[in-house]
Amino acid sequence: MGIKTQKNFICLKRTFSMNLRDAISVANPVQLEEEIKHDEVVSFLKSKNLLDKPVILNVEGKKVAKNFVSSRETLGKYLGVDAYSIARELSKIEDREAEIRVEPFSSLAMKKVDVNLQELPVIKYFPRDGGRYITAGIVIAQRNGVYNASIHRMLLLDESRVAARLVPPRHTYLMWREAVEREEELEVAVVIGTHPLFLFASATRVPSGKEFSYAAGLMGRLTLYRKGEMLVPDSEIILFGRITAETAKEGPFVDITGTYDIVRDEPVIVFDEMYVKEDYIYYSITPAGKEHQMLMGVPYEPVIYRFVSNVCKVKNVITTPGSCHYFHCVVQIEKKSEGDGKNAIIAALAANPSMKGVVVVDDDIDILSYEDMEFAIATRFQPDRDLVVVKGARGSSLDPSADKTTSKWGIDATKPLGKEGFDRVV
Repeated sequence: MGIKTQKNFICLKRTFSMNLRDAISVANPVQLEEEIKHDEVVSFLKSKNLLDKPVILNVEGKKVAKNFVSSRETLGKYLGVDAYSIARELSKIEDREAEIRVEPFSSLAMKKVDVNLQELPVIKYFPRDGGRYITAGIVIAQRNGVYNASIHRMLLLDESRVAARLVPPRHTYLMWREAVEREEELEVAVVIGTHPLFLFASATRVPSGKEFSYAAGLMGRLTLYRKGEMLVPDSEIILFGRITAETAKEGPFVDITGTYDIVRDEPVIVFDEMYVKEDYIYYSITPAGKEHQMLMGVPYEPVIYRFVSNVCKVKNVITTPGSCHYFHCVVQIEKKSEGDGKNAIIAALAANPSMKGVVVVDDDIDILSYEDMEFAIATRFQPDRDLVVVKGARGSSLDPSADKTTSKWGIDATKPLGKEGFDRVV
């Protein structure tokens, strides 16, 4: 079994499972009985002021859960830490030994049903969308015993086929291209409705083949279920199929900025088997919602934390909600030497090539408070000496203002050392 060679995989002597239903007591979702159609979900949630709150909806007679990872507070509860400690906690995960047990797929309480994606409460979020989209499907692929798990949006084409957005040169895309070059299809499982921490792990860019060990580190321990060569976590819905050489138009689709992505030719996944739990709960991520942005950006916080820790004493890191949790971050440091702030800026920008702006503050600033951050900029920052601008750098394709390259900026809003008049009294 390929995973035996990976450092953090240690088989348990007892059965353990954490699934979506275990998370309900933590997320504490609002449960709404009123039945709505699959293309009414966003407008319905807006009307109830629940667009970014944990909910379980009734969509065409089926349960749909949303927003279980839509706030730092809820994510912190899953991790057992407060909202201020997430980056520090996540920065330890890759080095944490974790326990994994592998059980037969037959031990999962699921029933096999005819493949019919149209029967699932798959949502069309906005009127101009290309169609109904699976947005929380985790694609699990393996080659030579090395497993990859990542989230990919999937446009429904018919009862058994989807067009999946595979971003080059990420791992699933590379595995698919290698299969195509061998004139083969890439066998995959798509799981929907896992524990939120497994969802978070699948959104995190870790070294190839490390998603399972990272998920186990987040969750403390993990049970996977084997079907043939495939390993899957406890999930509400599990689909088995293959990514083919065929492509189809995918899009339009709203991305994290709330703007439409372009239409592309993307690979077609054909599903051959479908398993569901009794009274299953379908899971859905609203495009450009807080959960979408959290899953895209927060996994970079521990990366930035580690990069900055190489150049100065870092206290905390957050990606900012106003930047979609993706383009800007605030780095809190314990300043020891002049120049620490600028070094922190350079390290943070290097940690995430998609990052566009960084603000560095002292450890007396509340990193989750926009007012405190602005206070630091207003009273400790001088543009002629404390502003860093990098021109012509690679940025993010999600930034509509960028044209192939972008300018990046950093603000050193730390107090000068050895000068009076900067310490806060109130």
